[in-house]
Amino acid sequence: MTIPVAFGGHAETFVGMIQLFLVGMLGPSALSAVGIAQAFTSVLFTTMMSISRGALTMVAQAIGAESMEDASAAAKQAFTLLFGFSIVFGLVSLAVSPFLLPAIISDPDVIAQGTPYLQVFFVGIPFMTLNRAVASCFQGAGDTRTPFYLAVLASTVQISTSYVLIFGHFGFPAWGVMGAAVGSFTGRAVATCVGFGLLYSGRFRLKLLSSTSYQVDWALARRILRIGVPTGIQGIFRNGSKLVYIKFIGMTALSTTAVAAYTIGNQMERILRRNGLAYGTVATALVGQRLGAGDSDGAERNGWTTLLIAVLTNVLLGVPAYLLARPFMQLFTDATEVIDIGVVYLLAMILTEPFLTAAEASGGGLRGAGDSMPPMYYTLIAQWAVRLPVAYVLAFTLGYGIDGIWTALVVYGALQGVLTVRKFGKGEWKTRVI
Repeated sequence: MTIPVAFGGHAETFVGMIQLFLVGMLGPSALSAVGIAQAFTSVLFTTMMSISRGALTMVAQAIGAESMEDASAAAKQAFTLLFGFSIVFGLVSLAVSPFLLPAIISDPDVIAQGTPYLQVFFVGIPFMTLNRAVASCFQGAGDTRTPFYLAVLASTVQISTSYVLIFGHFGFPAWGVMGAAVGSFTGRAVATCVGFGLLYSGRFRLKLLSSTSYQVDWALARRILRIGVPTGIQGIFRNGSKLVYIKFIGMTALSTTAVAAYTIGNQMERILRRNGLAYGTVATALVGQRLGAGDSDGAERNGWTTLLIAVLTNVLLGVPAYLLARPFMQLFTDATEVIDIGVVYLLAMILTEPFLTAAEASGGGLRGAGDSMPPMYYTLIAQWAVRLPVAYVLAFTLGYGIDGIWTALVVYGALQGVLTVRKFGKGEWKTRVI
């Protein structure tokens, strides 16, 4: 189950890398613009995805209980809630978009290129979030291959559209950084339409039944949001912390150069992080299905097995990631200073990822039981009460600069991993009722 989820995530990461490679031809300012803009879009995107996480748990438990009606109702309710919230959040974000990048960096060229990127993303947020919600519902039903195929479709459209619009080929205008955003929107929109067609086809385990409705069912909506909202808040804490973290990077003496290094290195981080997220998704589905079937011991075994495999996989992948750190940076830029800074960042990230993978897998198990509050608390503690203060003190108070900011990664990752695994190990979630 995990391999298609991971490969689907890697397809998205691959697209991001290709887009960065193309944008990198426009210079370090363009790279920085995309990196900072993506930090903002991650906050909104993760908030919207909280509803789909709730739907994943609800669909998984309904499938485990062999109730196709409940699974269809949960999926439709999630789509309704997600579409409504994404419209509201998208419009508000669009209104404040001119003020976002200046809050992080003062470089006028970076601001000028990054703001249109944000505006296009905010316009397309309904399609982008529905695309991920469709994938989550398939995954909750134990079908991880179909979302992978949809991800490949979206990736193909994104790459081709981005290439055309960034440089203005085949008679189209050269939109630069904004062209990458349009490509992302177009790919997700196409995959969303195809995904809905598959759900209505009746050929899959999860089917959108005519006997269920898209109208808001407040009782069901509250159940979905009770699971999803803490996950969304967790995402806000995580990505909001990332924004402040990037602000610290921009405050160092290296500023734009360091942000460019972070933007490139973050692509390697996403490759490893995708594995952790994939195992977290599968843990939610497996634990939820077993609990839906009334097998709490089986749910616990599935959770621990997923956690063990997740950590071992990440450790093994860390070895080639370390060996390829410098060649990876050189794929995107020939600026020596950017490469040197990025290699140190990648080393810190490789040391951190096994802990964060453990947190994702054990947190996914907790979400499968509907217990999504603890991962939220631990994210708040590790990322806001630990990572940011440690980064600031090491970088500016003690004078270690950008190296101090990278060191804070390892500290917070270890703490978040230990806290989340410890909570899962207590087993209190086995008696929880959604």
